[in-house]
Amino acid sequence: MDNIAGPPVEGDNFFGRAADINTLRELLEHHDLLLLGPRRIGKTSIARALMRAMREAGWRVVEINVAACLDERAFVEKLEAVLQQETASLGDKLWNSVSASLSAIRARIQTVRIPGMIGVELRAASAEDWTTVASELIALIARLDQRWLIYIDELPIMLLTRIIRGDPATGVERVRRFLDWFRNDVRGLPGAARVRWLISGSIGLDTLVQQHAMADTINTLRQVTLPPFTEPEATAMLDRLGARYGLALAPTDAATLLAAIQWLQPYYVQLAFSELRGLLAARPGAAPDTLIDATIEQVAQSSADNDFHHWEKRLAEQLAPATAGHARALLNQAAATRDGARAELLLATLAERLPNATAEDVKQIFVDLRDILLRDGYWGAAEGAEGRRYRFLLEPLRRWWRRRNTL
Repeated sequence: MDNIAGPPVEGDNFFGRAADINTLRELLEHHDLLLLGPRRIGKTSIARALMRAMREAGWRVVEINVAACLDERAFVEKLEAVLQQETASLGDKLWNSVSASLSAIRARIQTVRIPGMIGVELRAASAEDWTTVASELIALIARLDQRWLIYIDELPIMLLTRIIRGDPATGVERVRRFLDWFRNDVRGLPGAARVRWLISGSIGLDTLVQQHAMADTINTLRQVTLPPFTEPEATAMLDRLGARYGLALAPTDAATLLAAIQWLQPYYVQLAFSELRGLLAARPGAAPDTLIDATIEQVAQSSADNDFHHWEKRLAEQLAPATAGHARALLNQAAATRDGARAELLLATLAERLPNATAEDVKQIFVDLRDILLRDGYWGAAEGAEGRRYRFLLEPLRRWWRRRNTL
């Protein structure tokens, strides 16, 4: 296994997650899935591993990244393109049954009506709503004697940054229509049970719909997250990496390193191992246990801004400016120490920022932000002698956050 901390991993470089893949496979028999979590926790890697498993089980599998799609028509174009490519590999009999229909759908996509677009009233009277054409596309593959998995990556980016923010007048209404189409129209098509969907993104679709009062639109999606590795799983990863690079860590050294990371998502185990390798190469003869803290500091240094900046940016992407500011203030408080901050102190911090709000309103805003930060992996809750505390899950992120927000 190579020491890779960055791009999605596949093949021999994909480590562990066998139980998670089996769980996802079972869920896909009856559910569409929404894979939640921030960047760098392996969503794309496990999605592709799942795709390979489903293909081996006889399913047809396609993947599209829709981050660059500007509107609903661009989404349908991308979907049509990957389905066209995948169906071209069917046997002649099946291909002949769909090829003419696919060509006709492709010709119609360019003329579909996009709500909210300037000049829509000037379109030809024959222009169709995009949902009609998209539904025909799904109905076409659903009638084949095949099972399908369609993996859509970065759907929340398209819905939030392209549609809602790109169309202030009707963007929210368009996103609701998009999600309603997915929840109702698609699921109502004949043969729809043969088509399953896996959706993910670097910002949370769950948070997006809650912020815009449309949480009901995703209630048919089974929401799943990727737990961090257990200590034995992370230790096994370090053993594999150590064997690959001639750097076998003693059990106590491995345990110390993992305890210093805290949140054992595989990317951060890989990243810490990479930094430890670099420090040991620069200091021949040094004992690994003497370099653990320096390793965590190295991970959290400014060179890692690309790894951690998205945690801060994600708040601005998902939340209204004032709400994102409140979230940052709470995280600043929690970042002060490794043990985090007491709930009462965090609530008082929020109250200072909202002098005109009632105590009940302040509490409700805190609860909403607390749940977002818990769900998105920023912090976790721990009970102690002084009551409940909220602390960063990932120690390198805490150090980066504290450094970035300290004058």
